[in-house]
Amino acid sequence: MHVVSGLQDVQVKPRGLALVAISFCLFGLYWGSWIVAAANVEHELGLSHATLGLLLSTALAGAAVTNIVGGALTERRGTAHVLAVTIAVWGALIIAASFARNGVAFALALIAIVTIGGLLDVVMNVAATAALADRPGSLVRFHAFFNGSAAVGAAATGALLANHLSWRWTWTVDGVVALVVAGLASRASLPASGAGEHVPLTNALTFLRREGLILIAVAFALAAIVENGTELWGVLLLRTRLSSGLLVGATSAVAGYAIAATARVVIGPIAGRRGASRGVILGTVAAACGLVVLAVARQPWLLGAGLVLAAGGVSMCWPLLLAYASTTAQRSGAAARSARPGAVVGGVTAVGYLGFVIGPAIVGAVADRAGLSVGVLVLAGAAVYVAASVRFSERVKA
Repeated sequence: MHVVSGLQDVQVKPRGLALVAISFCLFGLYWGSWIVAAANVEHELGLSHATLGLLLSTALAGAAVTNIVGGALTERRGTAHVLAVTIAVWGALIIAASFARNGVAFALALIAIVTIGGLLDVVMNVAATAALADRPGSLVRFHAFFNGSAAVGAAATGALLANHLSWRWTWTVDGVVALVVAGLASRASLPASGAGEHVPLTNALTFLRREGLILIAVAFALAAIVENGTELWGVLLLRTRLSSGLLVGATSAVAGYAIAATARVVIGPIAGRRGASRGVILGTVAAACGLVVLAVARQPWLLGAGLVLAAGGVSMCWPLLLAYASTTAQRSGAAARSARPGAVVGGVTAVGYLGFVIGPAIVGAVADRAGLSVGVLVLAGAAVYVAASVRFSERVKA
């Protein structure tokens, strides 16, 4: 197939893009499994809530750093080389963590997995954006590989635990397949797979400022807060209000990821046809409405509808914002300096990961002082800000 990357036509074998899709699947499988297994990890290794939270914050901060350098590194060496090395290291770490029985060893492995996962996230998104930035609807649908696989990972791990088997099996299988993909990727033709410019490793944030993408990057961070917060606080709100325990535990994780995957597959192309920026605006407005319903409703069916609307709407943002940032950079002339979106994706996702780091702390603090409903309303406000900032960016660029 032919894909457009910046100003160049790049010949990409179907297997190349398929390997990127499989990488998205492996990444999603891990995260879905982790969501369900976290409580068991705590119990087995004797970790406190505070310790686990500190580990995750440290790991996500490390992922933000690898995002900053990841775009430039991918630009230097090409997606094929960086994907092969990164997913090999990531897979080996997952296998090591699945065998770790010591709390310190597991903690170090977890930090390394998430940190290297930040680089893996960048190179996958660089490849996908290089191939599909000019077709934002297809890019949204492509990201559904992550959500659908996360639902599978959550369901598989829940089934293992329900049958008194270990969550470690899911991680071991995921890691082994990742090693196989690494071997295939080293010889594959991926989007933007060749070596490019020797750009500085810390160039990504400078690039965003130079090209006027800071506003979009901040919107990306807030969208990350909304997406993560909908999954975490939205489900928690359901658990506190519904005595039936609707959408709790593994069922909650599977349902949340399945909603996002379905929205990306069904609604994504429709949103994409309206343009990446308009798709983001429509998605975040829908998410804000759903979150408001979650915050104020009492009827079970309304609460469920609010979660579906919020999760489905915000699921549009990550891929559409990447497409919007990439095409904005091309229109501004950045594509003439760098034909591939490494700097754009690296910088934008780095700021997005900072949203993952600080979001839970901010919303949690608000919820502690004013109640969980107010915390969810804060997420709704963040979604409205994303819509407004993208609209403002559109008018400035016009």
